[in-house]
Amino acid sequence: MNERAGELLGVSDPEAYAPGDRPAYDESGRLVPSEERPFAQVVATGEPVYDRVLQVELSDGNRRWLSVNAAPVLNDDGDVERVITTAEDVTDIKERERKLEDELSEIFGRVTDAFYALDDEWQFTHANERAEELIDYRGEGLVGRDLWEVFEWATDSKLGEEYRTAMETQEPTSFEFYYPEPLAAWYEVHAYPSDTGLSVYFRDVTDRKERERELEESERRYRTLAEYFPNGIVTLFDHDLEYTLAAGKGFDDIPVEPADAEGEHFRDVWDEDTADELEPVFEAALDGEERSVELTYVGREWVVRGVPITDERGEVFAGMTMAQDITEQKERERYLRDAKSQLEAAAEAGAVGTWEWRVPEDEFVTDASFAKTFGVDPDAAREGVSIGRFVSAIHEDDRERVERKIERAVESCEEYEAEYRVRNADGDVRWVVARGHVECDDNGNPVTFPGALADITERKRAEQALDEHRKQLETLFEVLPVGVVVADADGRLVEANDAAKELWGGDVFDAECVTDYDRYRGWWADTGDPVAPEEWTMARVLRGEEVTEPDVFEIETDDGERRIVMIHGMPVRDADGEVARGVVTQTDITDRREYQRQLEESERRYRTLAEHFPNGAVGIYDRDLRYTLTRGAVLGEKLPGRDRLEGARMPEVFPAHTAADIEPLFRAAVEDGDAGSTTTEFGGRNWRVWAAPLRDADGDVFAGLSFTQDITEQVERERKLEETVEKLEESNERLESFASMLAHELRNPVTIGQIYTRQLPDGTDAEAVEYVREAFDRIEDMIEVMLILTRGRDAVGASSPLSLADAVRDAWEGVDAVHATLDVAIDEVVRADETYVRHLFRNLFENAVQHGGADATVRVGRLPDGFYVADDGEGIPPEDRDDVFEVGFTTAASEGGTGLGLAFVEELAEVYGWTCDVTESEAGGARFEFRNVEFVSEE
Repeated sequence: MNERAGELLGVSDPEAYAPGDRPAYDESGRLVPSEERPFAQVVATGEPVYDRVLQVELSDGNRRWLSVNAAPVLNDDGDVERVITTAEDVTDIKERERKLEDELSEIFGRVTDAFYALDDEWQFTHANERAEELIDYRGEGLVGRDLWEVFEWATDSKLGEEYRTAMETQEPTSFEFYYPEPLAAWYEVHAYPSDTGLSVYFRDVTDRKERERELEESERRYRTLAEYFPNGIVTLFDHDLEYTLAAGKGFDDIPVEPADAEGEHFRDVWDEDTADELEPVFEAALDGEERSVELTYVGREWVVRGVPITDERGEVFAGMTMAQDITEQKERERYLRDAKSQLEAAAEAGAVGTWEWRVPEDEFVTDASFAKTFGVDPDAAREGVSIGRFVSAIHEDDRERVERKIERAVESCEEYEAEYRVRNADGDVRWVVARGHVECDDNGNPVTFPGALADITERKRAEQALDEHRKQLETLFEVLPVGVVVADADGRLVEANDAAKELWGGDVFDAECVTDYDRYRGWWADTGDPVAPEEWTMARVLRGEEVTEPDVFEIETDDGERRIVMIHGMPVRDADGEVARGVVTQTDITDRREYQRQLEESERRYRTLAEHFPNGAVGIYDRDLRYTLTRGAVLGEKLPGRDRLEGARMPEVFPAHTAADIEPLFRAAVEDGDAGSTTTEFGGRNWRVWAAPLRDADGDVFAGLSFTQDITEQVERERKLEETVEKLEESNERLESFASMLAHELRNPVTIGQIYTRQLPDGTDAEAVEYVREAFDRIEDMIEVMLILTRGRDAVGASSPLSLADAVRDAWEGVDAVHATLDVAIDEVVRADETYVRHLFRNLFENAVQHGGADATVRVGRLPDGFYVADDGEGIPPEDRDDVFEVGFTTAASEGGTGLGLAFVEELAEVYGWTCDVTESEAGGARFEFRNVEFVSEE
């Protein structure tokens, strides 16, 4: 026995100690006889024993938890010659486990409403006051009575089934259950089984269930959409095995769209093999059973769980499946199985290794178990290798620390102990603990360094899991969506989570005691009366009250905002039954109350709208097209009255031709869930009829909604408008024909006149000739303008590439303004008719000279998406800019202006898809901008 073993067992004289001298107990507290202890089991079986946890009683009466390993040493005949036993002190771990159990018990105590306990014979062994208040309505008491006698109805009920299943499987269960007459109440039940019986926590949730039912009926809309179901798929299906809902992020990884699945039979969505595996899950759900199946689809592994969906009577009306992608989980499970196999193989070879390092020679000798742990060849390790070979296998994050400990032990000839990670030959990381001591000669020089090493990987994993569990509990406290506040018995605040702090704001929970809260304002929500300091929920809880019927207060937060909070409270009592702590939960229900108010207002608005629906009617009908409700201003006047409609089928009320028009619309709403409208005739009037589906909370169509409106006057207006449009079109056609004819007839004499003026003899009056030519040119211009204004694009010739700069200069040559200046700052090409574009520029130039004088300056420049023409004339007043493009608008009527030039400019721009606007130029004149112009390269 080494010194460490003596310390653990409290043995000062190893030679006077025999195995089994110290009493030992297992984890259940049972005294373990000598023949069941590890060393005796090894002697009896010849097989090693690992990780046996025992509590050993020392000579001073104290107890210590040990993790014991025992392995045989066999002789040449294979018989057990001796037994080597190692022990590790795990007392701290066991204490932490006990503390965690106590914390869990305290947490369960905080959230308990009502509780009773049953033994393994189904006898009541305990029931608190709240349990007796809720279920012992006869006042006969519960303790000592048989469960099935008290609840005669429960034998074949869900409650009985859940209880028996929990006891058989030893798995806790939670469910909601409807307690029949005479209580007629809903309960939320949590049952926790053990070897000795069943512990049941429950509370009355009837009010909540009633609110949920009322909200579902009022909303009439489906609220269980699961679009963001993580890494999986949620579906709902009816008794025909057709999908009514398909959603979830899992659809991102498969070749199926949710919209394509909805409304389809499940066999039309999946391949045959997948459908065959899914069918039992679907059928079980519709039979009221939950069932799961694991399958492979598109190269990934899935677990599909089917559950029934029942109504308040417990009847199954649909089924739900939840499919989760477990590919990574399966890979982890396979990895863990492989790791477990490797661990078992290592354990068979020995979980404890020993070494001896001959320091001067640097020969490090180990057994096979030690060598394998460090990835060293066992045969070479038996002969001895350099210690550096083993140190190099230590995890890089731990290596420097371990090297320092080894150096310190060698330099001072002291004990050595280190806990670290190593990598074996396969690259696997294992946790080990190494203990040893350095033996030195009389001169203090190190000679040998023996020691032992144990694999503690499983223990480290257990510690990590325990630490993660603790962190999870702490995190749960912080992330709960409701505020939680804890105070001790004297009112000192112990803790408050972030939700509580955010609800109140400021430094309210920095107060040392709850009595300091009298400076915060609060009112009873139902009466508006101020809350006295002794009436706050925490004050009542610290007096021993269990506040299960919540207090509802209106509070004023630190920033002056008013909120409505619902507060529950529960005292935590010590072993003597005294209040040790108080716990309250605070739920912000401001939005919930506001939502309820808005919901009531919405319902009132809906009824008012239906009653006064203008010049029409509103109706609700069932799947048989039978009216269940009708409202509207024209009922009994233009349409049959409510007495004829409500309770009657639509086809039986209206004439055959009217019913034929609207029946497909009504049926599409209730049978296919489609909304639409149509027109029909009834009673000598025209009607527009709309129909839409009404859905329940599950998204199923349960009725149809129709709107009917009298559109007789609208139809008559539309008919007259169509007649007017037809007459205008005929008039436009005649006008266009006349314009073409007139242009043709005018061009002949104009052309002849222009020819004659060029052939006049030289002695003819030049001024008169020029005047005649200008007159003919003006007539020709007016012909072009008239054609554009009457025929639009049809008047324009074929487009070809046109240089805007060339068109600008050609147009300028025809302007009588010898002293005016043209500035061309554009070099772009467009596809257009050269004649008309040149005419556009000429109109703008003449307009500029007309209003800017003989010495006017005109600039043509480029815009990012077009061009502009600007002058320095007197400009166009802002109040006239919206009218300048109108036919007949002119400010130069006294000088022969017709008001057609700018109308022509705008019309031609529209022909080419350009936009035309007029603004003020930089020089104060007019600036005409043309945008949406498509520039092209020269061809």
